Amino acid sequence: MGNFFIDGTKNTPKITFDTDNHTMSISGRSMPENTRNFYIPIMNWVKQYSPEEGSNINIDIKFSYVNTSSIIALLSILKEFKNHQERKCTVSVKWHYEKYDDDMITIGEDISSLCELGFELIEYE
Repeated sequence: MGNFFIDGTKNTPKITFDTDNHTMSISGRSMPENTRNFYIPIMNWVKQYSPEEGSNINIDIKFSYVNTSSIIALLSILKEFKNHQERKCTVSVKWHYEKYDDDMITIGEDISSLCELGFELIEYE
């Protein structure tokens, strides 16, 4: 399976997945006009992604803004990665948030408690 890339826009995040290094990055604003249409190809790609048993999968998420429907879609994507943990892969999520952005901290904490993956909140300025 090849790498995955979506270039970011004013309302959608940049998404990259490097299958050789098992790294995924999501960054920018997420408030697509049609959230389902935007996130379905990503979900389908993650469902087809099949890392070797024991792989370390690293996911970096750095939203400047994320709407509620995008949070729901992201949670579904992260739950798909949970299936890889059952195949003895290690999945680590780093949720980057701007210093003093209480909303992003709360969203990160909520997602962390729901997705059952290795989760780290990282502050930046």
